[in-house]
Amino acid sequence: MSTETEWLEFKRAGQTFSFDQMAQYVSALANEANLHRREEGWLVMGIDDRLDPTTGMRPAIGTEFARALPELNRIRESVAAQTAPPVVLHPPHELEVDRPDGAPARVLLWRIPAAPRGVPVSCKGHYWGRNGEKLCGLPLHKLDTLRAQSALHDWSAAVVTQDWALLSAPAIARARELYARRYASKPDIVKEMLGQTDAQFLHSLRLAVHGGLTRAALVLLGLPTAASQLGGPTPRISWQLLDHRNEPVTHQHFGLPLLSSIDALIARIRIIEINILPPREVAPLNLPNYDDWVLREALHNCVAHQDYTQGGRILVTEGPDTLRFFNYGEFLPGSLDKVLHAQQPEQRYRNACLADAMVELDLMETLNRGVKGMFRKQKERFFPLPDYDIAAQPASVSVMLYGRVLDKGYVDALMTNSDLSLEDAVLLDQIQKGRKPPAGELRRLRAKGLVEGRSPRLRISAQLAVAMGQEVAYLNQKGPSVEDCKKAVCDLLAMAPQPRVEIDALLMDKLMLWIPGASERKKYIKELLADMARQGSIRNIGKPTRGAVWALVAPMRSRV
Repeated sequence: MSTETEWLEFKRAGQTFSFDQMAQYVSALANEANLHRREEGWLVMGIDDRLDPTTGMRPAIGTEFARALPELNRIRESVAAQTAPPVVLHPPHELEVDRPDGAPARVLLWRIPAAPRGVPVSCKGHYWGRNGEKLCGLPLHKLDTLRAQSALHDWSAAVVTQDWALLSAPAIARARELYARRYASKPDIVKEMLGQTDAQFLHSLRLAVHGGLTRAALVLLGLPTAASQLGGPTPRISWQLLDHRNEPVTHQHFGLPLLSSIDALIARIRIIEINILPPREVAPLNLPNYDDWVLREALHNCVAHQDYTQGGRILVTEGPDTLRFFNYGEFLPGSLDKVLHAQQPEQRYRNACLADAMVELDLMETLNRGVKGMFRKQKERFFPLPDYDIAAQPASVSVMLYGRVLDKGYVDALMTNSDLSLEDAVLLDQIQKGRKPPAGELRRLRAKGLVEGRSPRLRISAQLAVAMGQEVAYLNQKGPSVEDCKKAVCDLLAMAPQPRVEIDALLMDKLMLWIPGASERKKYIKELLADMARQGSIRNIGKPTRGAVWALVAPMRSRV
């Protein structure tokens, strides 16, 4: 044994081996095995890392690692927990070979299954690879190659049946209606479609190939009985309604054809009017809590980009003021920030055949424009922007829509600054949700006069508040100054010395809007009194205990 490769690694592992490092090697060998078109990689333990200069081989030295069954189980559990998608290792092959001195040596051969097509294997959120014999982060070009495999192997494009009786006539009629809407400005195209048979129409959408129906055709237009032709779990959308305690109220499942199920599910979502009062106006705007286009774009993206091979269902969860859309499958662009700042649409699709047909039916934009459109539409409606949760284990995407106003200051900022960029709106949206933007971006918002205050108490700036007619609200939010508090304490002590409990009673309510937490307000008062004592304006009578009394030393001098 002499040569290591990207998919073959030798380790001494004499007595033990790091579980964390092993998970990193599993990630690297799985990814490299995929890229080298192998079914597996190998991690071999009990072999010297260095070559014997006389033989040019790596000698066997033996290993005591994973000898006991409990240890073996812990290793497998650790690797599965740290990798995504989880890699469940089989027990290693155990060999007995001769050491150079003739003594027996125990060698372990761990088989590492290759990463699934289109799904690189990560370890604790990081992708690992190999540079020759060295462990390293998976280079970007290799990561892109792995991810692109999902587009090259299109599950939805496979032809699975020639039984056209499996299609739903109402669903096909709905598809024709949507197609005519998309091309309403081109009557010649609509006229041609109306003259086509169903078979010709589906072939033009590439949902049918040489008389055979693709999985995409059955997902969109198939009868419930067509599910058996898909070669796996039945595609399904589930809707559930939760109350204010997050307890289930009711639910409903929607199966094939998904084109009809989309309309049926949208009809279940409660649409009510929300009143939003513009700055310096007396008449409110009446807006629906959810925009129909945004709802459909979110749901259509779930249908188009769901990884149907994982067997999970698309889930729509409706709460009192939120809607959450969930689907399985890696977010191919990698990050939301990349989508919002990209200059061109994403070129890869998990289900290209299905996605292309949905675009032709006016169901969705390309991934890039559709997500941006959702953000712009919510910004134009003055509602909170969507929240994206992109998980690695299992690979999934969750989108949260808000059906109410969270912070009137955010609404007023959007109304007052009609030219506010989407990028700035995203940052202000993070602030209204209690999240701290990156330091550089926060400095830029401060420079524009949009926010002020220190994290985590960022607030609408005075400049913006005056422009919006929110001066009183701003002063209430900003809270009393330190000097105001000191003056109030001195006015109280001028009447008579007071215990701490009386000073708390004086200031706690004044500070409530500014500092919500009671313990934080008490800490603030304690530091205020200590500062006044250092200045010599007040003093503590008696022992410094909780029952001590504070007294005025001399009237406070006004600061110029």
